[in-house]
Amino acid sequence: MATIKDRASSVNFGGPAIVHADGERKKKTETAPGMMADVMIAESIAINENKELKGKVASFEGSLPTRHIDPTLIKPSKWVNRSEQSFHDSLFANLKADIFSAGGNVQPIKVRPVFGSTPQTYEIVFGHRRHRACLDLGINVLAMIELIDDTTLFMEMDRENRQRADLRPYEQGVMYARALDERLFPSMRKMAEALGIEAGTASKAVSIAKFPVSILEAFQSPLDIQFRWAVALKTAIDRDQGVVLARAADIIAKRAAGATVSSQSAFNVLIGKDHKPATPTTKVVKVGSMVLSISEWNNKVSFELDKLAKDKLTKIEKFISEVMGE
Repeated sequence: MATIKDRASSVNFGGPAIVHADGERKKKTETAPGMMADVMIAESIAINENKELKGKVASFEGSLPTRHIDPTLIKPSKWVNRSEQSFHDSLFANLKADIFSAGGNVQPIKVRPVFGSTPQTYEIVFGHRRHRACLDLGINVLAMIELIDDTTLFMEMDRENRQRADLRPYEQGVMYARALDERLFPSMRKMAEALGIEAGTASKAVSIAKFPVSILEAFQSPLDIQFRWAVALKTAIDRDQGVVLARAADIIAKRAAGATVSSQSAFNVLIGKDHKPATPTTKVVKVGSMVLSISEWNNKVSFELDKLAKDKLTKIEKFISEVMGE
């Protein structure tokens, strides 16, 4: 009578031969214990390969895939913080030349998909200048794609631009003012906290963006306005906006007539630093042995009298009163 061991040894399990770690194809073992050993070896190889693959995947954890997208399918964000003038300066020209030389933008922009669009379109999270450069050059733009909400988009856009240190105070102000107007944040303080910036910095940027248009136009470009100018300009405007607007109009008129007025000079004039008062005019009138000096300056008249009797001073005061009363 055959034992269990005898019956087991005659079983043919079939299946392919086992390929061991060294790549050598081994002959299929005919015994059950041998087959079990081969299965264990195969499982060990699979486990090791699985661990290796998991390690490779983990190295990419948290990263976003990139792809090349037709720039005409990408639109600026509604929170766009780039002035149109920033696409016409030397910095942008250099950026476009670098992208052309490299055959595309090496540093990807970030976009989010616009749902319901056919063909599929995208909205920029950050990288407006890189996108514009690729659009102008007629080449696809390298982009990361992620689905995010408005608040996250705004915060990522602001953070990326501040890290690059190429966003101007006016552009930041326009961005912050729009976010507050759209009630993306409940207050200036809450916005500053969310963005990780000083509330005073945000306030200065917003005040620059909200200066009257004619004052902004007094500069060669609003992009030239510096954070350290904001307080002095706002103080001058709050003190007498009419005077500052008149100075701005004068600067604009001079520039239109061909004069060169730098942004620094415009700032000095607007705050009154370079404002030169009119030269006083003085007339000397001699009456008998008495000399009367009349000085006129900034619509003010002063008299200097020598040895004037009190009764005559009273008459002069009466005369002035009558003239001013006309």
